[in-house]
Amino acid sequence: MTDVVRENEKLRKIVKVLVDRVDRSTNAQGNAFSLFQAAITLENTVRQRTSELQSLNDQLQQEIDERRAVEAALGRAKLEAEQANLGKTEFLRAASHDLLQPLNVARLILGALREREHDTDSMAMLERIALSIGDAEGLLTALLEMSRIDAGAMLPEIADVAIDPLLKHLADDYGIQAEERHLRLRVVPCDAIVRTDIRLLERILRNLLSNALRYTERGGILLGCRVRENRLRVEVWDTGVGVPPDRLADIFKEFLRLDGPGERPAGMGLGLAIVDRLARLLGAKVDVRSEFGRGSVFAIELPLGDASRVRGVSLERRRRGAHGLFADKSVLLIESDPAVYSELAAHLRSWGLFTLEAQTIAGASAVTNAHGVIPSVVLLGERAIAGFEGVDVVASMRARFGEPIPAIVLSEDDDHARRAPAPDCWYLSKPIRVERLRSLLNHLLTESARSAS
Repeated sequence: MTDVVRENEKLRKIVKVLVDRVDRSTNAQGNAFSLFQAAITLENTVRQRTSELQSLNDQLQQEIDERRAVEAALGRAKLEAEQANLGKTEFLRAASHDLLQPLNVARLILGALREREHDTDSMAMLERIALSIGDAEGLLTALLEMSRIDAGAMLPEIADVAIDPLLKHLADDYGIQAEERHLRLRVVPCDAIVRTDIRLLERILRNLLSNALRYTERGGILLGCRVRENRLRVEVWDTGVGVPPDRLADIFKEFLRLDGPGERPAGMGLGLAIVDRLARLLGAKVDVRSEFGRGSVFAIELPLGDASRVRGVSLERRRRGAHGLFADKSVLLIESDPAVYSELAAHLRSWGLFTLEAQTIAGASAVTNAHGVIPSVVLLGERAIAGFEGVDVVASMRARFGEPIPAIVLSEDDDHARRAPAPDCWYLSKPIRVERLRSLLNHLLTESARSAS
């Protein structure tokens, strides 16, 4: 019995081992099938994701190609725009000069008419004509200046300069205009040295002063400077109409005009736009504070300069009145434009100057030889010396006469700072203002008389 039990127990163990093997075999087969199914699913997923990525990559490449095409088109458009801008600049330059020529003649004729006796109504008409001519000149000059700035043709020449001579010069020029409008103009002296392009700074301040005069009916205008650490703040104050708060951000835009006092229209709306562009050329910014109905303050901040590096050229050109200094004086006029030539000659003769007239350099030599006269001053039109620098022609004439004759070059533009300097050689921009020409002649002849004595 015992042997049967033991044998039975042994058989049970064998059966149990066999059952365990069968279970393990079944489980192994089940896991392999699951892995096989998972592999198939993963492969399908990889294929799907790969297809999606390829599609996205194709779309991205298409977008890159399209963007490159757009960039190339923009580059061509930019180049065409720059060429068109340069063409516009050259057109404006040529058109402005051609349009300014008849205005120049009109101003000369008007100057001659104003020196004659007229009744009150005729004088009022002449003044209105003068205002209209001035407005037309101002618009053309402003358009030409803006086109030169936008085309990059006006580059700053930074130097250390004293600002006080410029302030005195502006006081002389705008003091008379302020008196005519029954306004007070106060210019505070300043001994600071500033590092800037004094030519561009002068244009900025002229536009700000003109703007202040235009919008001020009562009170006055102040031009002054404040030193703040290492910078100089130049300010123009006025007691004018001020700027409405909602218009303050727009006043530097082109052709924006606010209502001015009185009956006369308030300018062309280009003065402050030019100020903004010129300030940016100097690396500066013009800021403004204004109280509507009470006045405005415009200011520009510039770096202080070094007194040891100040240029020796003075900007002071003080206005003087002529008091019989033209007696026994002669002027050699060389001008190729017939209309300007005849009107200038008439003015010069009316001022008591003995006038030698020519339309070319060769003609000037002939007329001086014929009269045996060394002129007291030379008035030289740039169109009559096309292809040559005014200072070179003046130097040649001085060598020929053996005298340091003062000269005035009648310039076709106002970019005088770039011209080669020469002693007693002045540039006067067209259109010619008769009163400025007379003042400059007075200055040159006065200095010449002092040197002779």
